Amino acid sequence: MIQDASLHQAKPAIVIVPGSFSPASFYADLVTALQSYGHEAIAETLLSSARSPLRGEKAATMQEDAEFFHDIAERLADQGRDVVILTHSYGGLPGTECSKGLSKEERRAAGKPGGISRFVYVTSVVPPPGKSLKDLMGDLVPSFINVEGEFMSHVIEESAKLTFSDMPLEEGMEWVKKMPYHSAPSFEGQLTYPGYNNIPVSFIFCDKDVILPPEFQTSVIESIEKESGKKVDVHHLNIGHCPNVSAPTELAAVVAKAVASGRGPKSEHRL
Repeated sequence: MIQDASLHQAKPAIVIVPGSFSPASFYADLVTALQSYGHEAIAETLLSSARSPLRGEKAATMQEDAEFFHDIAERLADQGRDVVILTHSYGGLPGTECSKGLSKEERRAAGKPGGISRFVYVTSVVPPPGKSLKDLMGDLVPSFINVEGEFMSHVIEESAKLTFSDMPLEEGMEWVKKMPYHSAPSFEGQLTYPGYNNIPVSFIFCDKDVILPPEFQTSVIESIEKESGKKVDVHHLNIGHCPNVSAPTELAAVVAKAVASGRGPKSEHRL
C-alpha cells in the first residue's frame, strides 16, 4: 500500500519491483531501512507471483506486472512526487516497461507534476527492446525450477544453495519455502519501452551473485549504455543474489547513495 508521504516529501519515493518468486514481504526489512534515510518506500508483490494454480488462477504476463507498477508510480507522480523505480532480478523487465509516459521530462512537457527520476537496478535483468528474460537467459530451465503448466516453483535445497548462496543452507531453505509460484509466461514478455533511454540509471552490482553472475550483470550494464548512449552509475556490493534478504541495511545504504549522488559520468563504488 502507498503510505502517508507527509514525512518523506523532500526525497523521492522508492517503488520496489520485486524479483520472481518473491512476495513483497521479502523486501520488508529493506523498506524499513530505506525509511530511515527519509524515503517513502513501497513494495508490492508482482501479479506474476501473486497468482497461484492452487486457486485456479491464470498466470500473469510481464505486461500485466508492468501495468500494475505503472499505476503505483503514476499515483505518486500525480501527487507531485519524484519517483525512483528500484528493481530486483526479473523485476528489471516490468520495472523498465512500467515507466512509459512517466519520466519527469515527459510529464513536465504534458504540464503534469512529478515523475520517475531514476532507475536503480539491483542485479537485474534489463534487456534491449524486443527481448525477454528468456531471450537473455536462454531456453535452458535452471535445474532448481519445476515447470508446472503456466507456473513455476523451486526445488528447495538446490535453490537455496544458489539463490541464497551467501547464507547458511538451512536459513536459505527457509526462505525458499516461503516462495510462491511464479508465472512461466512472464519470462517470455518482451520489453517494448526502453525507459532507460530517458531516465538516469544506477546499477547495484552483486559481486557474489551466482544466479545472475558478474559476467551477466556486466553485459546488462553494457547493453543499457549502448542503447541509451549514456553511462550507468555502478555501485558494488560483495553479496549474493538477494541482498534484500541477506543484507538489507547495506543495500539500503547503497540505494540511498545512488539516489542522492548517482548523477553524471559512470562511476564505480564498492562496499
